Amino acid sequence: MANIDKLTHLEHVEDEMLNYGVKGCMKIVEDFQELRHMLGCGGSGYMQTKWDGSPSVVCGIDPANGMFFVAKKSAFNKKPELCYTYQDIDDYYGKKQGLVETLRYALDYFSELGIQGVVQGDFLFTDKTIQKNKTIHGDKLHTFAPQSIEYGIPADQPIGKAAAKAKVGVVFHTHYAGTDDRKNHKQYLENMSARGGLGRDRNIKSTMDVLIINNDTPMDDIGLTPAEESEFDSTVAEIGKQCGTCGDFLDYLVTKGGGTGNPSGEDKYHIAPYVKKYFQDEVNPETSGYRSKSVDVTLNQMIEFYGRSMDKIISKLKTPSSVAAKVELTKISMEYVENNKDKFKAMIELYKLVQNLKRQIIFKLNPLEKTFKTFILTPDGYKVVGHEGYVLHKDGNMVKLVNKLEFTKNNLLYGAFSKFKK
Repeated sequence: MANIDKLTHLEHVEDEMLNYGVKGCMKIVEDFQELRHMLGCGGSGYMQTKWDGSPSVVCGIDPANGMFFVAKKSAFNKKPELCYTYQDIDDYYGKKQGLVETLRYALDYFSELGIQGVVQGDFLFTDKTIQKNKTIHGDKLHTFAPQSIEYGIPADQPIGKAAAKAKVGVVFHTHYAGTDDRKNHKQYLENMSARGGLGRDRNIKSTMDVLIINNDTPMDDIGLTPAEESEFDSTVAEIGKQCGTCGDFLDYLVTKGGGTGNPSGEDKYHIAPYVKKYFQDEVNPETSGYRSKSVDVTLNQMIEFYGRSMDKIISKLKTPSSVAAKVELTKISMEYVENNKDKFKAMIELYKLVQNLKRQIIFKLNPLEKTFKTFILTPDGYKVVGHEGYVLHKDGNMVKLVNKLEFTKNNLLYGAFSKFKK
């Protein structure tokens, strides 16, 4: 669960119960217990701040040939797209001029860092995309906006002066390692797995040309009051209790096509695969969904979302017999919902309980970033926002904590997917 082989996607902590049923639910409890220790300046895990960079860049020494390469997440395709030269970049991405330029920067400047293994990070800016000496809310900043969030570095601070001189900015957060310990045995990229941090390349440093931003979250700078500790512990205990109550139902949803896979056959017409999709849609301001504290309202919206999804799928069927058969499947699923409303409500209550505790943790972590300013550009000017989120690392597992209510709405209203930016 959430043990990442190749870092192409991270799951939200609350979705583990929908991905893996009761085992995922208990994993959520374990993650929150670890966070409780970390907030008390203990624990064995560690936290990284999630940056809204683009593109995700994989780079380093290809163990197959000893050559330096750069790539997108397509480094992990069945046919990896690894770029050793400008020509490789042009061959793979020649029709995307902005991406070509970005990967050329990465190839030119990351190759000078002395990376020995394979690392992954988020590309932040080049000397062409950073905006220098920009005044926002009275502060003079050097800013960059690789995606939705615009980051500001105080121009008068050492890191701001370094950014102004740099050719490129990046945050490296992951390295790849193999599990074969045989001496002198090559670990090919396809056999490697993602690990948090930089591993043997942890000592790579910024240069005059490359600003490497550290994304480790300083958990020892915060703590919980006795009252907060008591409330935190009681909430985690309640989540664990409800995991037991909802366990069989969560497992059933997973077996009926829920979870991380794409359902096929008759499962495609069951409501189970659309529960997680509904929670993703719930914060979308451009749909009829909206987040509500009412479990009854949420359940009704979930049913409506399922109905709209079925209408869209069934409308594409070609024959009357196919339409009739699939309509019958949706009726069976709706009858299942009607007969199990209490179970659905208990699952929704549990999901919202996890979300609420997650947001409390995020609000504790957000003030830790004292250097970088984060904004969203709206029609009314710059709006201060939090970081995209955080990533918890524990025992080789990774899971993200993101305030979806804030980040997703801002992204859709003002970010890359908004009408305002078009």
